[in-house]
Amino acid sequence: MDIVRPVCCLAACLTLAAHAQQIPPNPYQAACSTAPADFNVTKAGDTQAPATPPPGKALVYVVESMPNYPFVTKKVNIALDGAWLGATDANTHFSFPVDPGPHHLCAVYQGHAASMDDEGRTLLLRLDAQPGHTYYLRYHAFFSKDAPGIAFFDLVDEDEGLFLVQRTQQATSTLKK
Repeated sequence: MDIVRPVCCLAACLTLAAHAQQIPPNPYQAACSTAPADFNVTKAGDTQAPATPPPGKALVYVVESMPNYPFVTKKVNIALDGAWLGATDANTHFSFPVDPGPHHLCAVYQGHAASMDDEGRTLLLRLDAQPGHTYYLRYHAFFSKDAPGIAFFDLVDEDEGLFLVQRTQQATSTLKK
């Protein structure tokens, strides 16, 4: 009887320890969708003034500020918390509301630049959204024939964000079937 109790206690302690030391989720899986996505992106003619967040939510703008080079794909797919939201193209932006709290964003470059390595194709960003706030994320990449390409997916301040939104066109994307 005395032998059974320590074994049961040990099993309970191991179970508690396993729950306390859970491995955090894979950042890629938390941000990017595991399903492939290919979007058609169209640009609106006029740039509209930035919107305000819906009540109780935050608003996120994703701005792609890459130039429109001929014969080079500039499309970037954007995912939030493991689900594709849409895509941008050269000098475009789109926005979406989010609930308050932590979110995981993913930007995946869809071009075929020989100089862009795997690390530069997929970029991740954690965003702790506050209700009533607007966040501006900028995607920009540089390519060179003599060096690996590099990309950035960063939060910019409101002044720069408003400036970038006003300089780009609104993107509307639809998932290809």
